[in-house]
Amino acid sequence: MQIRTLIEALRSFDVRRARKWVADATRAPVRRTKVARPSGMTAAQPAVAAGVVESLANRSGQRSPGWTSEVAESPRRIYLVPAAESILRLRKLCGKEGSEPLRKRQIMAPPEFQTVA
Repeated sequence: MQIRTLIEALRSFDVRRARKWVADATRAPVRRTKVARPSGMTAAQPAVAAGVVESLANRSGQRSPGWTSEVAESPRRIYLVPAAESILRLRKLCGKEGSEPLRKRQIMAPPEFQTVA
């Protein structure tokens, strides 16, 4: 499974494709430490990839691949849920209670995002 597919789905707000990827990854016996670092991405995409991989690893009780700790935060704040850009209460929720691996890279998503996406 290519992490790039998930990142592209998240960045284009294609929730259906993102949910399918996460569901497939959850069912597959994938060791999160073996997820390869994606290459050829724009400035913000590596931060999304690292945050998502760390979040999935945490959720499954596994260690993250070493490369995730080397990825810097996004050069700008990114909302994985479009409504968070315009709804103040949702934006605050993302910033306070969203996944820590995402938040530390300026990637904002509500706390339940990992379980539904």
